[in-house]
Formats: sequence, structure tokens, C-alpha cells
Amino acid sequence: MEYIRMIFEKGGELTIGLNSDQAPQTVASILNSIPFESRLTHTRWCGREVYFDFYTKKLPPMENNTGIVSKFDVGYWRENWEQTFPSGERPVETLSFYYGPEHLSFHGGWITVNVIGRVQWEQEEMLDKIGERIWKEGTEKVWIEKL
Repeated sequence: MEYIRMIFEKGGELTIGLNSDQAPQTVASILNSIPFESRLTHTRWCGREVYFDFYTKKLPPMENNTGIVSKFDVGYWRENWEQTFPSGERPVETLSFYYGPEHLSFHGGWITVNVIGRVQWEQEEMLDKIGERIWKEGTEKVWIEKL
């Protein structure tokens, strides 16, 4: 199993175990894009979800894709899954982590994500703290690196 770490501007870090058996192309695309930094945002549409934009070098397909997630899950989402993009154009891509179970939706309806891994169980207190902090205090930077 591969691991990545998220380091948060206002304190704390989370270790994510990546599930390359269930989402091999998505995990490979993410690992090939690391390291990077982004800005975390809380989404109220999907409930207890924190996400950040980033761009892979190669768009992964739908795999291990679901609209129902559990606490600790980490998901990859992109707009217009089925659309082919002309050279030079990129869809919005995000990574998200969930500090509660959710049915994923937004103002346009239901959405799905590729579940690519999980935050480590022993980090539950930190997961909750970071999720609630971003919900109450707003955005902050995050740095993503391989372990």
C-alpha cells in the first residue's frame, strides 16, 4: 500500500493509505502529480466534506466510483466524467476527505467520486478537528507529499 500525507497550514497532518487495488489508475495519476500544494475548502452541499483542487497529468477513468462515502474515505472527483476534452483543456479535479458518512450531492444533483483511500483510523480526532476548523474558519493551505 502507498501512503501520502496532508500537512495543514493551521496545524495537523493526516496520513492516507491509497487503495491501488480498487482504483489503480486514479492512484497512479495522483502519485504522479505529487508533491503539490492547494487550498482546502469545506463543501456544505455534500455535508462533512473538505476538498481541494489539483490537476493530474493524466485523467483517470471512473473506478471504485460511488455516491455514498464513509467517514475516513478519500475521494477523487472531476467534472464531466464522460466528456473528452480538446488538447489543452482540463476539467476541474478535486481530492476530498470525509469526516462523516455522506450521500454526495450538490446544487445540480447527485455526484460520484472514485474512492482512492482512507485516512488512518487512529487519526479520527485530528480528522474531525480539521474538518470542523475549515467549516467554521474558512479555507487554508494544504501540502500533499508521498511517504
